[in-house]
Amino acid sequence: MIRLKKSILAIMLIGFIAVLAACNNGSDGGADLEDQTVTVAVTEGNIGQFNAWEARSEQFTEETGIEVEFIGIPYDNLLDRITAEGISGDASFDVVTHLDVMGPSISQFLEPLNNYADDDFFDRFPESIVELSTYDDKIYSLPLRANAQVLFYREDVFEDLGLEPPTTWEELEEVGETITAETDKSAITPYYQAGNNGQNLAIWATYLWGNGAEILDENNNPVFNTSEGVEATEKYIGLLTEGLAPEGAVSFAEQESRTHFKQGRSAMWIGWWWVYSDFNASDSSAEEVQGNVGFTTVPTWEGGEQVASVSTFPLAMMESSKNKEAAWEFMEWLSNPESEKSIVMDSLNEEVPADQFSTDIVQLENLRDEELNELGDGLFNIGGDSFENARTFPTIPQWPQISDILSRAISNMATGEDVQSELDAAAAEVEQLLQE
Repeated sequence: MIRLKKSILAIMLIGFIAVLAACNNGSDGGADLEDQTVTVAVTEGNIGQFNAWEARSEQFTEETGIEVEFIGIPYDNLLDRITAEGISGDASFDVVTHLDVMGPSISQFLEPLNNYADDDFFDRFPESIVELSTYDDKIYSLPLRANAQVLFYREDVFEDLGLEPPTTWEELEEVGETITAETDKSAITPYYQAGNNGQNLAIWATYLWGNGAEILDENNNPVFNTSEGVEATEKYIGLLTEGLAPEGAVSFAEQESRTHFKQGRSAMWIGWWWVYSDFNASDSSAEEVQGNVGFTTVPTWEGGEQVASVSTFPLAMMESSKNKEAAWEFMEWLSNPESEKSIVMDSLNEEVPADQFSTDIVQLENLRDEELNELGDGLFNIGGDSFENARTFPTIPQWPQISDILSRAISNMATGEDVQSELDAAAAEVEQLLQE
């Protein structure tokens, strides 16, 4: 009788262990992680950081047995592709990079990450970039690729003219007038062309926020057409109308404006910090530009607070992934601070192929790392300052459409339309959109 009871207890214990094992396997249905392949979708374009991820994923496979496959998606098709695969419920990739402004409209197709990591995990990143991954109090992506705005300037030109890098918009106009009067260069090359996911809004928003204006209020009503908003917009458009920017800037997207600066045709450029190495070391930069580009924080208004725009291209997990545990294991491995530092150190020491060159740092300890900043001429400290002072575009599902409305308005004003009238019309259009 005792033996029978022991046998029954043993059978029950085995059954209980089996149930626990099944529960612990979660979405992977008991499959051995070593037998899985995580598919990572990244945007095409030969992006150094993504190429470095792919190259180093072989090390991850050696450590875990999990295979990693990278696939490229054309940037123009990215939003439609994520949406289509999310609706299908059977995505062909487990992890995907996407532009931050796409996040709110695709969050229903993404897996919340709060159940995979605690708050301490996300505290390693600047608050501003985590905010761009957060919707309805849930974090949907890892901000492993992020850029803050900085002001780039030609050190040789400023030195020859006895100028200091501007700290305010007023100073930028003053040094700009000297540059245009004393050289054959434009003072600065902004970009006003509509489209391209609202590229022409980044500098405008910095002017706007620095002047105490907002895009939307706390109730998501458009308020960019207030007197402060009009004043900020007029100053931004004034770079063009006052002759500090080249006439061609009305049709420049970000890439064309970068090229204009790289060709040595202007003395200042405001944009994302990742282009620092491209300006100074790329063969595509004019000889006079290479090695002569400095950087500082974006100017602000006289007496105003420091503010900069920030943009992220985070890494998210598809809700329909069949390999969620393996996908998270790769995401967590990729986000290791030492891995991030190693990629950038190898780049700055020219120990990687050119197509893996990356200076993308997003983790607080690395932004303030002395070794990295010594190699990068203090770039990461400036980036850290910019992240701390950064503002972000509204994280609401309608933002892509709002961005299109504002982007067209900026383009129209750059080509001569009245600022107040154009902003009023855009505000009415945005209001109608948000009421639908």
